[in-house]
Amino acid sequence: MSQTHEMLPTNQNHEPRDRYFSFQIKGWTNFDPMDKTLARLAEGIDQGNGFLTLVEVLTVEDDVASIQDEEVRTCFENLLAAKRLIRNFNELPAKVKEELRAALRAEEEVAPKNIVTLVPGSSASPEPASVGKRWP
Repeated sequence: MSQTHEMLPTNQNHEPRDRYFSFQIKGWTNFDPMDKTLARLAEGIDQGNGFLTLVEVLTVEDDVASIQDEEVRTCFENLLAAKRLIRNFNELPAKVKEELRAALRAEEEVAPKNIVTLVPGSSASPEPASVGKRWP
């Protein structure tokens, strides 16, 4: 009696396979959440000043290219490219390394911190205080 062994294909590009989740969160706080960062909202809720009432996964994608929102897809693609640069930094030519260092120094000197802002919802919304968040 012969045995057969099945070999699973290996990931040739050595990139981890991430899943991407589109989700929606609803909650209540006893403080005004407008103009608060996500970190501040989470901190307030963690301290007992609010509750999450719903965390709903809307869509799950197995590949960044499957994300329909072009802005979100581009942000993830940029993050993946940056992570590849970090992993392979020592393999880059010296000139490229110096250009990256210079760009990071210039960014630190001028760029304000990214802050998640709250945007008023549509006037046609059935919830009068509906707000949406957009990152970056």
